[in-house]
Amino acid sequence: MAAAEGRFLALNSGGFVIAEHVRKLDEPARDFVDVALDFRGTPYLWGGRTSLGIDCSGLVQLASEAAGLSCPRDADMQAGEVGRQLDWQRADTLARGDLVFWDGHVGIMTSAQDLVHASAYQMMVVEEPLAEARARIASSKGGEITGVRRLAGLSAAGHP
Repeated sequence: MAAAEGRFLALNSGGFVIAEHVRKLDEPARDFVDVALDFRGTPYLWGGRTSLGIDCSGLVQLASEAAGLSCPRDADMQAGEVGRQLDWQRADTLARGDLVFWDGHVGIMTSAQDLVHASAYQMMVVEEPLAEARARIASSKGGEITGVRRLAGLSAAGHP
């Protein structure tokens, strides 16, 4: 980058970017949930891991890695390896940053009630009430929620 010009940064290539959208490569994002939310509207693409197309586990992996958290690629690996398992049906309440799993699908809680995920039903990354996603997935033979995990090192607010 060449120089700051107001709220923009001039690129050496001649273009401009909004300064607040730029972060040093070695500086992790503060909140992986905010990173995931930035992907809203991105097309669903099975196996995708970019803003051109992304799947559910790719969204979780990219958002986690942007915040400096290690995360495996596939939902089944994420369900078994990241964070700690919650007893969400009995004692633990859902919180921002919790990962919710179905057989072959994962989403990130943005609040105690809402979820962001790369949805093959809407064919894009969406934020919606967990209750709606849960009912739709169950009715489409996707089954019930198989588990919930809380990422290690994060508070209930989702911040490191």
